[in-house]
Amino acid sequence: MTKKMTQIQESIMILCTLQALLDEYRKCLYKEKKNEESVIYNIIANQIILTVCSYLDEWEMFGKMGNKHQKIKELRKIVKPALKKINEWSDLRYVRNSLIAHNHRIRKANYSPVMLYSKRELNCPNTFQDYKLLMGCIYLTKNVLKRLFKEEYNEMVPQLKNLDGFKAKSEIKTDKSYKIELEMVTNQVQLNLDRYNSQN
Repeated sequence: MTKKMTQIQESIMILCTLQALLDEYRKCLYKEKKNEESVIYNIIANQIILTVCSYLDEWEMFGKMGNKHQKIKELRKIVKPALKKINEWSDLRYVRNSLIAHNHRIRKANYSPVMLYSKRELNCPNTFQDYKLLMGCIYLTKNVLKRLFKEEYNEMVPQLKNLDGFKAKSEIKTDKSYKIELEMVTNQVQLNLDRYNSQN
């Protein structure tokens, strides 16, 4: 990277990246919109909720810089209606935390299983139109962000081209290798199971 990003630029980068992901999820969800009961629809819907919550978390961090930057305060005032609409889904983070991200357990209820102890009506997006509205509100906040912080955004974008992508440390690249690895693990598990059975 040629120049270190400012904290504002880091937040802009994260917010814009998360919103770009939401654009891709919207396209995928559109293909599944007639089948809201499908596994694919639900996987995409879960990714939308995860990503929106990440966006909102970053938005809060960005907002904390408003004490030093008047423009951030102005941005938050301008997009307040969009954030207010998002926050009407009051169970968004609960769904993210308990149903999607944390093993179907409720952290605040002694890690009880969600399926047994959760309330049965949740105030969160559920229909295709709900998800479109949710993502539309995020899109509005990102567009105003880019407009008010145009200079910071334009300085930051070229720096992204200098970043290397992430690579896995070791990859299995052929079906043959995968089968060999799985067979080795299967044999080890079977050996342990046989030992257990012989002792009990």
